[in-house]
Amino acid sequence: MKKLTRLYSFAGRVKRAKFLQFIPLALGLWLLAAWVDETWLAPNLCLINENWICYLPGEVREGITLDMAVFAFAVLPFLALSARRVHDHDRSGWWALLGLPLLIVLAGFLYFPEWGVGYTHMAAAAVIFLPLLYWILRKGPKEPNRYG
Repeated sequence: MKKLTRLYSFAGRVKRAKFLQFIPLALGLWLLAAWVDETWLAPNLCLINENWICYLPGEVREGITLDMAVFAFAVLPFLALSARRVHDHDRSGWWALLGLPLLIVLAGFLYFPEWGVGYTHMAAAAVIFLPLLYWILRKGPKEPNRYG
């Protein structure tokens, strides 16, 4: 339980390996949720409740789906781990917000086609994300700093 609550903490530092362990785990959970949603939930929504909007696998969806919920729940740990990763380089955790445009554009591209998010938006968000990516992937110093 302590490790789970630590996942949502913005205080302290985190090693590069711990952050890089989170990414495949979150991606795997998201892909599993998308598979469960497309395979099991999508075809059976009408059978559960006739008021729900039904869709066939591969169709544009309306409403909140399981993979959307997993994506939303993974955003906060990503930002918390990013802030702690930036702390490892003796920088303010506010620099972790450089990852927020990429998450918003990715969510718009995947889940909200009416937003009109295109590849230029994704490229701009990726450029904004580059400094944060540099700090995430760069090895931090071993000596203590103001964040721990």
